[in-house]
Amino acid sequence: METDAFLKMDIFFVVTTLVVLVVGTFVVLIFYYLLRIVRDIHEITSVVRRESKELAEQVHEVGTDIKEGVHDVRENVASGVKTAKRYSKSITGAAIVRGIAELIKAFTEEKEESTARRTKRRRKKTS
Repeated sequence: METDAFLKMDIFFVVTTLVVLVVGTFVVLIFYYLLRIVRDIHEITSVVRRESKELAEQVHEVGTDIKEGVHDVRENVASGVKTAKRYSKSITGAAIVRGIAELIKAFTEEKEESTARRTKRRRKKTS
């Protein structure tokens, strides 16, 4: 009987050893794949972190460019308004000068006509 008990114990240890080896192999494979997954996740998160920093910098640069562009547009509009005011003042000034010139011309013509009428009247009176 003792040999049967030792034989049963040997079979039990052999089977248990095989099961431990198979289960251990599966556990090692599971840990290997988990480790690969964790490394991939780490790489992905580092890429996302780096890209998000770059994106944030680019968005900041675009915002700065937009603010500068708005400032430039404001300056250009203000410059355009000033130019338009100067131009309208020039046109108004030219119109005033032309109007005054026309008045002087009309006054001069009227004076000449008046002088001509007076001369005619004097001639008529003397004749």
